Amino acid sequence: METIVLKIGDFLDLVESRGHATYELQSHATGLGTGTLHRIRAGGPVSSSTVAAICSAYGVAFDDVFAFGTVTAQRAKQPDVKAIAA
Repeated sequence: METIVLKIGDFLDLVESRGHATYELQSHATGLGTGTLHRIRAGGPVSSSTVAAICSAYGVAFDDVFAFGTVTAQRAKQPDVKAIAA
C-alpha cells in the first residue's frame, strides 16, 4: 500500500541549505519531535500534520520533499527474552 513518504535526498538538501543539519535544529524549526523526524528520515510513513509542519516551516510545496510510495522503515527485531527459573 502506498502512503506519503519523505524524499530524503531533497529534504536533506533543503534543511542543510537552511543550516538545519541536526535533528534538534529541524525539530525547533518545524515543531516536530526528533523521534518523528528520525522515523520519516528512515523511510517511515508521514502523517498529514507532519507534511503541513514541514511545508509551512520551510515554505515548500508537498512535491518538493514528499511523494507517494512504499514505507521502507522496519522495526528492529526484539530479542527473545526468556524467564530465568529461580
